[in-house]
Amino acid sequence: MYLTDNTAAPYNVITGYASTNVPAYSNGNDSHTSNEWNFLYGVFTGMKWQCVEYARRWLFIRKGCVFDSIDGAKDIWNLTIVQRVVDKKCFTLKSHPNGSPYRPQNESLLIYKGSTPDIPFGHVAVIVDVLPDAIRVAEENYNPYYWTGNYAREIPYVFRNGSYFIDDYYSIFGWMTVEDNNETKPLDQSTINIIQKLNGTSPDFICQNNARKHYLSLFFLTISLLMSLLRTKNMNV
Repeated sequence: MYLTDNTAAPYNVITGYASTNVPAYSNGNDSHTSNEWNFLYGVFTGMKWQCVEYARRWLFIRKGCVFDSIDGAKDIWNLTIVQRVVDKKCFTLKSHPNGSPYRPQNESLLIYKGSTPDIPFGHVAVIVDVLPDAIRVAEENYNPYYWTGNYAREIPYVFRNGSYFIDDYYSIFGWMTVEDNNETKPLDQSTINIIQKLNGTSPDFICQNNARKHYLSLFFLTISLLMSLLRTKNMNV
């Protein structure tokens, strides 16, 4: 049952559930650092109970994917891919700046700038519902209050000069959507069983490595072509 007033939940207590089965936990207050790592089915989700931990765990439970390690929530904006845990398949993480011509989309990550001393590392929340003039988000470590429903906050947005702007107290980079062509799905028991056979360790995040290998391959291919052209030119002189 959810409380309907601004009652603060103690550290490590569930404040609410979003998307049916993703609990959010109280961090006690937004300045607390637990220095405790959280794992789900052997997969690393982050430090208890920071906003990044919730975003990564929500993505894992609802889409079977995770994003790479980052220094702070605002750095998620620089990511371009997520990885499905069970088979390491990579999916594009598309960014939509605040002021995008596209309406905010459900199941997107909402990324805040680290623009004030209050949130020097930024913040991330998950959009769990889109209304005609507002979004509803799920999150950890924004405030410690019990939720009044299946979301933490409702934030208005406006359509102005052909663009959508989410209007919140803190500055927002925008929202990021996993482009999965409906290939991802919430974790089920059979998938969990496969993941748990990874001997309790998270698989390496290979997407970034694959991207680096791709660009390196293109680089060396380009060098090889240039060398071949130079050799051909020298032979014709």
